[in-house]
Amino acid sequence: MRVRLSCLLVLVLASACAPPVGYGVIVPATAGSAVAPPAPSSSAAPVPREVPTETHTGKGSGEFVTSWPADQLGFLKFDCPKCSANVILDTDGGEHGLVNAIGPYQGTTWLNTYPARPTKHVTVHANAAWTATITDYRALPMASAGQPSPGKGDGVLRIPAGVTKVKFTAKTRGHIALWIQSDEDQDLLLNQIGDVEVERDARGPAYLKVEGYEASWTLTPS
Repeated sequence: MRVRLSCLLVLVLASACAPPVGYGVIVPATAGSAVAPPAPSSSAAPVPREVPTETHTGKGSGEFVTSWPADQLGFLKFDCPKCSANVILDTDGGEHGLVNAIGPYQGTTWLNTYPARPTKHVTVHANAAWTATITDYRALPMASAGQPSPGKGDGVLRIPAGVTKVKFTAKTRGHIALWIQSDEDQDLLLNQIGDVEVERDARGPAYLKVEGYEASWTLTPS
């Protein structure tokens, strides 16, 4: 009889410790088990719109504040033709090291590729007079399918819908990188030192950014 009472007491205590009905229990996922994907975001990618051009000038190192809309990509062209030392641009946004060069510089990069961290302040390190111009997509050259688009130094181009690949060649002694930015993708397609000749998947419409201030290059979409 005592044994039966002890067993009954254990069952009662176990029931009291069980989770109440309606509350789940965390179960570790096992290999091969299906895991429900996160709910998709309801926010669509911002539609590119026309934005007035911004121009900022200075001499030597300094900082400027931009009023560029947080939900829009901006394209920053930086000119410092008489620079003779390091030329470095950084921001308080999602992009770091927008420009990192030595000597006279002219090139284009982009801003606000991370919507949650838009750019408001741009820091410039230079030793001569400079001009920074921020524009919308209309200022960028369009690289047409089947047509080589040559360039020199840092630059950004557009590729149209229907493009699925790009051939990229570059001559340089230094660093060369190729980035893609679109509604579907943000990726580093190439990152190396020295001359290069490659083909990469790149679905348009999209923006392609070349990083290589010492490079002469050609980009051909297909």
